[in-house]
Amino acid sequence: MRPGIIAAMVAEARILAKGPILPSELIHLPEGAMMFLSGVGASRARLAARTLLKRGATALVSWGAAGGLAPGLSPGSLILPETIIAADQSAYYVDPAWHERLCGRLQGYVEIHKGSLAESTVVVAGCAEKANLFRRTGAIAVDMESASIAGIAKEAGLPFVVIRAITDLAEMAIPRSALHSIDEFGRVRPLKLIQCLVRNPIQLLALGRLGRNFRVAQATLAKVALQAGSTLLCPSAMTAAARGGPTFTAVAKAEKS
Repeated sequence: MRPGIIAAMVAEARILAKGPILPSELIHLPEGAMMFLSGVGASRARLAARTLLKRGATALVSWGAAGGLAPGLSPGSLILPETIIAADQSAYYVDPAWHERLCGRLQGYVEIHKGSLAESTVVVAGCAEKANLFRRTGAIAVDMESASIAGIAKEAGLPFVVIRAITDLAEMAIPRSALHSIDEFGRVRPLKLIQCLVRNPIQLLALGRLGRNFRVAQATLAKVALQAGSTLLCPSAMTAAARGGPTFTAVAKAEKS
């Protein structure tokens, strides 16, 4: 199997790839895996998934951050959903055997939540919007890419899994300064940020909280990369991690040194 990993933002991709990361460029990882930095949104995720399949990927992974919808989640909570609910209310299911092995590998290392993940076509920024989506779908978290990736995997008849960590909680509104100063690849535009904060300096506190939560989510994903090893990357029954072989993270570190 040759997995293809889709990350929307640069910071998410850097957890797996330590070298330079450019948008819309195929990144080769150890053990044959590939990654594509898609940018935020459904259409970009679909393009990334199709590109990875054309380049030989035989399984797809949706990787990165998610927004919390259910009360009780913490920053960095790991979301390994069994079901993805698309914006049109259609449902997609992750590969059950792959999901089970991944959960087993990570149990005891990180807090795992298996509830459904909802798709949104726009950033769900307000607390009321999050509560409404939670009531309508029952999903515990939301993102903008996983449903599109799941749809491409289903069309191709290939295994698919979602690995997401919570950044903004259900009771936390995303500050407007973040929405206007971060580009589609998660990169901060300093001038835009300064302009937003000059107009509304009180948002600095909320922005700092969001940044801290995102770093906690990154730390969770780093734990996943370290502990899951090849289980993350390959849905096959026998993995390098299960055999006690090196994980892709260890290989990447060795190559870097």
